[in-house]
Amino acid sequence: VAGCLTLLQCWIYEYFPCFRPSHFEPPVVGPDEAWASRWIGQPAPGSVADPSVRLAFYRRALDSLTPSDVFWTPFHQRPHQAVRRSLYTGVIRFADIGEFYDPTRCLRKFGYRQMVPPPPSRPQRADRPEVPGGYVIRIPESFDAAWDALLSHMVHIDMYSQPWRTYPYETTIDYLDWFVAYSHCRVLRDDGDADRLVDSAAVRFDH
Repeated sequence: VAGCLTLLQCWIYEYFPCFRPSHFEPPVVGPDEAWASRWIGQPAPGSVADPSVRLAFYRRALDSLTPSDVFWTPFHQRPHQAVRRSLYTGVIRFADIGEFYDPTRCLRKFGYRQMVPPPPSRPQRADRPEVPGGYVIRIPESFDAAWDALLSHMVHIDMYSQPWRTYPYETTIDYLDWFVAYSHCRVLRDDGDADRLVDSAAVRFDH
């Protein structure tokens, strides 16, 4: 994991309330304040020193999540109305690093019913050698041009899906079958060592 880990931690707190610091209600921030300042000075929950135990605990917690445990729209009920470019679809690049971004794969965070997304865009070439830091992804130059023509590379979200009407994690009928077929539904290994580590961690976490 690289980048701003503090930002990632705050993102986790917003979407997954079960991982927030115990007995803490984040304050409302003003229009000129950084949203992440809600969590200033709050320690990470738990106090297990052994990384393997801590990792196993969090994996089990993730596997135990249900759709109702996720806060799908923490920043705005319709965030794309406040930040229009969040509906951009294409490559987001920083220096020599490029990643594909597709809002149709996370429609629920925009307040819409999740549907089966279209096939993903693929890089021209991708290599992941054993040497640390050697990951290389090559993206056609035409993909980079999309960012310069932002308005013509926006997802027209109303054409793909409708706002959820009954609950924030609503999906189309065929979505869950697709999700199970193409996703890793569990992150914890199913073996005795994992259970032992989780049992050891459970007595030392306070949430």
